[in-house]
Amino acid sequence: MNRKNRDVRSPKTASPVIPMAGCMKNFSYVIAVLAGLQIVGCASMARQSSPRDLAHYPFPNAQAELRSVLKEIVNDVTNANVEGLRDSHLKSEKFTKFAGGKVYERMNYDQCIATETAAITSVQDYKVEVRNLKIDVFGDVAIMTYYPHKTKKKNHEVIRSSARQTLVFLKTADGWKIIHEHQSKQKFEK
Repeated sequence: MNRKNRDVRSPKTASPVIPMAGCMKNFSYVIAVLAGLQIVGCASMARQSSPRDLAHYPFPNAQAELRSVLKEIVNDVTNANVEGLRDSHLKSEKFTKFAGGKVYERMNYDQCIATETAAITSVQDYKVEVRNLKIDVFGDVAIMTYYPHKTKKKNHEVIRSSARQTLVFLKTADGWKIIHEHQSKQKFEK
């Protein structure tokens, strides 16, 4: 009798015995198919539940939060609220600022707070109008650009100025904090 056609039965059970090599081959195939389906399913779920496209999704809730943060910053500047202004910045060695005034070098957190404190406490009737605000959010990082138009009094003289302002924010456990500032003055008016 040919080995392939032979009825292989266990003497005790009289049921067919399946050769293990064929079983393992089929089992490996089934596992490979299931693993492939799992990977495809996970990739599909990841696309559906993953963070939004950072380069294109506007993150409207974060934009609204940042608008509120900017309103608080402007309020702190106009009311010479040094503590509030200090709190809007991230106290970190990674913080940087470039200003468009007398200080040309890159500033750290302490230098930034010192110059901003001196600026807002040495004038009266400080008003800031934010024009052409643009907020781009990239998850936990956001870039805010706008044109601040400022009016203030110093030694009874009214000073008007405008600039280009960039603020980079990081979302922290304490809310959005400025991690970088850059200001370029446009013009001065009397």
